[in-house]
Amino acid sequence: MIRMQCLTTHRPMRAGRRARAGRWCCAPLLALLAGCAATEFQVQMEIPEPLIVRMPLVVGYHMPAAFRSAVHREKRYGSEYVIEIGPAQTAGFDRLMNAMFTRSVPLSAANAGAATDPEIRGVLEPVLEEFSFVTPSDTGTPLYAVSLKYRINAYRPNGEFVDSWTFTGYGTQPASQMPGQGKSLLQKAATVAMRDAGAKIAVELREQAIVRGLIEAPDAARSGEIQPPP
Repeated sequence: MIRMQCLTTHRPMRAGRRARAGRWCCAPLLALLAGCAATEFQVQMEIPEPLIVRMPLVVGYHMPAAFRSAVHREKRYGSEYVIEIGPAQTAGFDRLMNAMFTRSVPLSAANAGAATDPEIRGVLEPVLEEFSFVTPSDTGTPLYAVSLKYRINAYRPNGEFVDSWTFTGYGTQPASQMPGQGKSLLQKAATVAMRDAGAKIAVELREQAIVRGLIEAPDAARSGEIQPPP
């Protein structure tokens, strides 16, 4: 009887130890799985309508499929990042084109301007060349930063290539002391970077239009001088 009592007394203790050991073994595994969870988000479009005088031009613009559906995928430190960029930059570029010119015409191809509308003076095509970001883990500084590098190609209405120019939008957000804020802060930094890129489009497109002779420079317009044709 004593032997049996000892056996029945120790069996629950061993089971309890096994249960506790199981919980301790699962804890690192759960932490590892949590660390490997993908960071997924869509960049938000917060490009305000530019407060500028419309350029007296009718332009066409073509946004390629790669631009409209752009997604940045990257694995870093065992974690996967999936950042959807296409919808926001598509809506932003469309808003800028409609706000910056007398009239803008969306096109199915860069060489479709002449056949679509005889008033089109040129065709613009945006290209996302690079998306990059850093986190506090990368730099050791309490900062999330995003950069978006764009190229805009310019064509004549018949599709003949004229030129292209590049620019980069930057956005940053300070890290938070609150845990679990990394995703939203990186998303905000990307949104700020896209807004910065939009502001540069509003300025640089006008400068390029003057350089290419598509519109007159302000001084030339006042003096009656005519800029050379493109």
